[in-house]
Amino acid sequence: MNHPGARFPIWLLLTGALQGGVLWWLWHLRQAGQWPFTQPVAQMALVYAALATPLAVYATQAVDGLPRSVRRLAVLGYLGVFAGLGGWAAWAAGAEGKALAARPQDVVAACVLGFVSLGLLCGYDFAARRWRYTRLFYYSWRNGIVLATAAAMAAAVWVVLWAGAELMRLIGVRWVGTLLDQPVFIFPVSGLVVAAAVALGIARAEMTETIRRFWLSIAAWLLPLVLFFAVVWVLTAPLTTLEPLFKTRNAAFMLLWFTALAVKFANCAYQDGEAGRPYPAWLARATQVAWLGVLPVVGIACWALGLRVVQYGWSEQRLWAALVAVLALVYAVGYAVSWRQPGRWMAAIARTNIAAAVLLCAVLLAVLTPIAPVQRLAVSAHLRHVQQAGQAQGPDWHYLRWGSGRFGREALQQMATDPARPPDWAQQAREMLARTQPYDTTPPKLPPESVARHLVVHPAGRSLPATFVADALAEKAYVFQDCVDGPDPCHAWLGDLTGDGVDEVVLFDSSGYDGSAVYVLTQGAWQARGELAAEFARDSEGFHPDQLDAARTATSPWKDLLVGTQRWYWRP
Repeated sequence: MNHPGARFPIWLLLTGALQGGVLWWLWHLRQAGQWPFTQPVAQMALVYAALATPLAVYATQAVDGLPRSVRRLAVLGYLGVFAGLGGWAAWAAGAEGKALAARPQDVVAACVLGFVSLGLLCGYDFAARRWRYTRLFYYSWRNGIVLATAAAMAAAVWVVLWAGAELMRLIGVRWVGTLLDQPVFIFPVSGLVVAAAVALGIARAEMTETIRRFWLSIAAWLLPLVLFFAVVWVLTAPLTTLEPLFKTRNAAFMLLWFTALAVKFANCAYQDGEAGRPYPAWLARATQVAWLGVLPVVGIACWALGLRVVQYGWSEQRLWAALVAVLALVYAVGYAVSWRQPGRWMAAIARTNIAAAVLLCAVLLAVLTPIAPVQRLAVSAHLRHVQQAGQAQGPDWHYLRWGSGRFGREALQQMATDPARPPDWAQQAREMLARTQPYDTTPPKLPPESVARHLVVHPAGRSLPATFVADALAEKAYVFQDCVDGPDPCHAWLGDLTGDGVDEVVLFDSSGYDGSAVYVLTQGAWQARGELAAEFARDSEGFHPDQLDAARTATSPWKDLLVGTQRWYWRP
């Protein structure tokens, strides 16, 4: 496609100024405590709409073949859809008061939905009633480069403004810095700068195309390297077994990231599909065959994720990971079909990308709306897993209270009055509902016998001292509180660390990475007196609670250094 550019769209500056004015008005109302900031649903609807609508205006500017009537409807549609997404996000979060009710993961998902759907809109041929990949490719890259450049330009302008204000302050002129601190100046100027950068990028289309071609031409040569590692890994993995991979506890994460790199560089090489082979004939065919090595990588990533789900159940993070895994599977299988068409290099990329984009938008639209909200799915799946697995330690109380919005709190309210639940669950639910801070360290009023079910004692066959749990409940050690609130069991090791013939209790959190607490019997009561710190080497297999049964003490060759009353100790 040849896009020589367009006239500098002055009216885009008005859009930026209007956006800045609206954002300043919302800020002023928030500071004054006036409507809509007395209603979280209304405030987030307006904030989402104020941020998303101008982006829809910018992204659909100077799009060939996009009817003006369709563009107007699209902008209005984005205003309505994102206002609805913001309102729903606030309602689902159960926010109260003036705080902005937007979870970071919801904002990121909404941004992805907006960008991908705008690319699909610009790439659709309304005359032929079909998507044309060359259009989708061109406008998606144009919009991405233009918006990234606009953000960088806004940051650069503010650096210059603040530098100038500091320069003026050196000669006693302070009103410039005072002006830069005013929201009535900050929001309109930021909106104008972003709009000006977008308008310039759209008017100088050749500039964005040059940047795109330069980056893609360089990145395309990373694809053979990525596929080389994929093939070597697939051929080597059966000889070494996959146990070390699964022991890392983040196998799916690493494999999916590797797949994302492979997909990224394959698209850099393919571009819009009009340029032909990006490599010599032999290398082009080799990369098509080598892409088959990505299939086992994605398959094992899905297997690793499935094992975590079977062991620990679904969580919100695993639901998002499942979406990424499904998309990775679509890309891997879809691109692999190109192997059957040696005449055209990776010919299936275009239709696979369109299918994956449509699937992604459909799923995001469902999980960010009342159709199938991800918080509700995660809470239901988590409680169902806990009930089916018969886990005595109970659900993840902290997540239900603070991480899952309205749905988790409703589950706690039901649990607090449900006679079918264990009595200590109902008491814990009431305790969590009564808390007003996410990291409240107030000890829960639970009977020691119910708390003891959260702890697995090592070595096998040992049991905790009779008064340990009751004494630990009176402490505020973070690790112990994490054991009480978390969904997974913690591990306690009994042994003599001080050489005085009396056992200490070392309490590890469920992962072993967030810390430990050493409890010492002092004047007849167990008290947290320190911690054990460990550094996991690069080739270490990490923390494995099952190895605590065979744990042993070791004498350090280093001595503590006393500097006055301060003790410095060696932490390798």
